[in-house]
Amino acid sequence: MDLLDDPFSVRPFADHGLLLTFGDAIDADLSRRIAMLTDTLEAESLEGVVDYVPSYATLVVLIEPGTADPVRIVDRVHHLWRRIATASPARKTEPEVLIPVRYGGEDGPDLHHVAQVTGLHPDEVIRRHAGGAYQVGAIGFSPGFAFLIGLPPELAVPRRSTPRTSVPRGSVGIGGKQTGIYSLETPGGWSLIGRTSLTMFDPDRDPPSLLKAGHTVRFERVSSPVTVRPEPDRANLHATAHHRDAVEVLEPGLQTSVQDLGRPGYGRLGIAPGGAADRAALTAGNRLVRNPDGAAGLEMTLAGPRLRFLRPGRIAITGADLGACLNGMRVPVGARRVVGPGDELAFAEGQGSGVRAYLCMVGGIDVPVQLGSRSADLTAGFGGFEGRALRAGDRLQVGDERAEAVFRHLPEVSSGGNVIRVVRGPQVERFDEAAWRTFFSREFTVSSQSNRLGARLEGPAILSVGGADIISEGIVTGAIQITGEGQPIVMLPARATIGGYPKIATVIAADLDRLGQLRPGQRIRFEDVTAATISGW
Repeated sequence: MDLLDDPFSVRPFADHGLLLTFGDAIDADLSRRIAMLTDTLEAESLEGVVDYVPSYATLVVLIEPGTADPVRIVDRVHHLWRRIATASPARKTEPEVLIPVRYGGEDGPDLHHVAQVTGLHPDEVIRRHAGGAYQVGAIGFSPGFAFLIGLPPELAVPRRSTPRTSVPRGSVGIGGKQTGIYSLETPGGWSLIGRTSLTMFDPDRDPPSLLKAGHTVRFERVSSPVTVRPEPDRANLHATAHHRDAVEVLEPGLQTSVQDLGRPGYGRLGIAPGGAADRAALTAGNRLVRNPDGAAGLEMTLAGPRLRFLRPGRIAITGADLGACLNGMRVPVGARRVVGPGDELAFAEGQGSGVRAYLCMVGGIDVPVQLGSRSADLTAGFGGFEGRALRAGDRLQVGDERAEAVFRHLPEVSSGGNVIRVVRGPQVERFDEAAWRTFFSREFTVSSQSNRLGARLEGPAILSVGGADIISEGIVTGAIQITGEGQPIVMLPARATIGGYPKIATVIAADLDRLGQLRPGQRIRFEDVTAATISGW
């Protein structure tokens, strides 16, 4: 591969991301060079760059519209890549990471299945799996989950036809031509051949992920039982006795969680930016009570909670109208109220459109900061209130009141309408004219299976040319992936950081908050604004 002959292509993720593609195959040397490039770019702190997500053959640069200059960023990458591409060979700058694994038994329940499929004895499967060196090509199925390059080809086995609903953290698996380590307890479809006692991801550790792209990994067979360190008791992890309880949860609602503006900057470790699904609504609520824009509030979904206030304060309700009532009296969206001890806030049947409302209190919800944010990552189980949605009996605290002296204009919040504006691509060539006509002329219905990770849509099938799989690469909020069944999934802030489906289009930054208010059963359509959005790039 000549890394200087037409070194990389550039495709936009609407107006808030760039996809840089350096090759069309999984190659350990290329992946290592992309990791080196990412390290160099991160050290330079380019203006307007929010995050970097390296993968096997690509690098995604997430940018702030109106602040970042895409042309200057690409020029800088060209300059750096010429130096990195000519380094011969790509040097290993990190020490090898040795992963002790107990193979087989209850720790590797699929070892004999892998042996049967490959025609090898189980001991030979172990010997070959533990016999070579691997390289981290990408991280991103979940925080700290490393996809490893270097699996002996004779050990490749198809993914399970029916994924497990829960895979123990530390499990070592094989999926297709790849092997990897489950960093968290998650669903998974890989064949499990062993387990390690190492903690692959810990949000309270620096760095939180044991592995990153470019690392070299070796497995070591051990016979001692696997003892996985228990998850920390997040209820007692960070005591904040200097604040008094301010809110008691009487009923939790459908899904109520602590959210702020998220934790960008950790994409290369597989950590989603997260935060409020409707950032403008949360910001508006904070400004109404004169908090900083990034103060934490409560995000409430479809059916709101019932809360009792335990101390005096000021509150604001923004976002969707879920029928807020303070002591039985309706509270309109966008209103401020003074509350006192014993007052109760409940939610009746909502009015109008939207699915998420926000409760902001002066001082902000006070929970521990993890990886730069108070937001709950409900998938990974950290941040927010004990890493989970609220439950009856929970008590929340608020920070010190530091109201802003000057009132700031409220941001424009999500409005109605069923048209979502998008920019084509980045996988433009994977869709023919019939697919584009369908995508832009037909309506799609928001599925009840939608959540904070993504809005699943139902409608006419959109089939990609060459199948539904691509080499996994970074994705952004608003990216629209097309599944093997031809159905779109629009990525929301709690999304994974990489994905392996082709992306037909990306929602522009101005419409991202509207995605967080899409209601199950709502019908939407897409409008092509490609030319107007990226004409100056």
